[in-house]
Amino acid sequence: MKIKTIILLVSILTLTSCYDRKELNKIALLTATEINKIDDKYIVNAQIVNPQSPDKTANVEAPFFIYTGTGKTIQEAYRQIKLSASRYLYPDHLRVLIINENLAKENITEIIDFYLRDPAIRTEFNVLIGQNENILSPITPLNQISASSIVDTLEVNKNYLGVTNLTTLDDMTDMALNPNTEIVIPSVKLNNETKESDSDENTQRTKVDSLYQLSGLAVFKGNKLQGYLTNDESITYNLIKNNTQNSLITYQCQNNKYLTLEIITSKSSITTQNRSINIKINITATINESSCSIDFNHKNNLANLENSLKTYLDKSIKNDIDHIRDKYNSDIFGFLDIIYKHDYQTYLNVKDNWYQNTFKSIPINIDTSINIVNIGNIMEDINEKN
Repeated sequence: MKIKTIILLVSILTLTSCYDRKELNKIALLTATEINKIDDKYIVNAQIVNPQSPDKTANVEAPFFIYTGTGKTIQEAYRQIKLSASRYLYPDHLRVLIINENLAKENITEIIDFYLRDPAIRTEFNVLIGQNENILSPITPLNQISASSIVDTLEVNKNYLGVTNLTTLDDMTDMALNPNTEIVIPSVKLNNETKESDSDENTQRTKVDSLYQLSGLAVFKGNKLQGYLTNDESITYNLIKNNTQNSLITYQCQNNKYLTLEIITSKSSITTQNRSINIKINITATINESSCSIDFNHKNNLANLENSLKTYLDKSIKNDIDHIRDKYNSDIFGFLDIIYKHDYQTYLNVKDNWYQNTFKSIPINIDTSINIVNIGNIMEDINEKN
């Protein structure tokens, strides 16, 4: 009997609940947040899951609620939202943070600091710069931009276009803490043309997705937003930084005739020697489309095309880098970090006046090599009949 009593007491003591537990019916799941700052006040839009909506495509109720709070600090703005939602704001499911460009132009480190201080928030959520205000505010109850939609679009764009990438708070923190490089993160903006949703579910989804679009990568200097890369410059950045999984190259192979190559793999390396930067990029690609009258089965023709593409890419990438240097004077590629790691003596000589004396004038050498592994000449036999 005593043994049973002891076992019962031990069980009671070991089965105690967590001190900070929250009941499911008393929490509000936060999936996306948008932060802006106008004058001296923060405006926070919080996207919270509607527990009454059985389906995110339901025609009866919106899948999310949008709550807005204002305050002199971000925490004060969040506290207003908690009062309005009448539930505990549970941030562990946060997937997207949109920082408005008004705030990003001041200094983005205070945003990083705020989220790193909160132990209840996992820092793997995606961060974007919002080029418009109130991106998360619904145009109609059914036309809401969801966190899942934004993340899916980011992944598709990264995997198939190479214009953007996925940047988490951890990634942004690493860039902010490194004194030898600058922050680069995706941006998003609302489309100017929006239409009312139709009753048809598929049409409705298409128009919801068209409410916003991912734009060029946002460029920072000294943790302050400077501007945005073009799509081509964003692809160049991702190629150099090994962020590209798949992308397209459109090349004019003859007069008014073009071919499209799909990048299968790419690998870049950056080295420094004699106070110059050397960038080598190896690309494997396939020809997906061609209107050129060239027999790519002939080895010489294919070799000539690869050489022409090398010349084109060397020049194009160099032009993009020079334009970014001239326009933003921001070392988003981390050239100073390369010098720090591989030529420390030179680093000591240039680091203090890097932007004033060295960055814009340092020689940059581009060496691309492209290997076309599939010419895709499916219509060859048909063309021979003609």
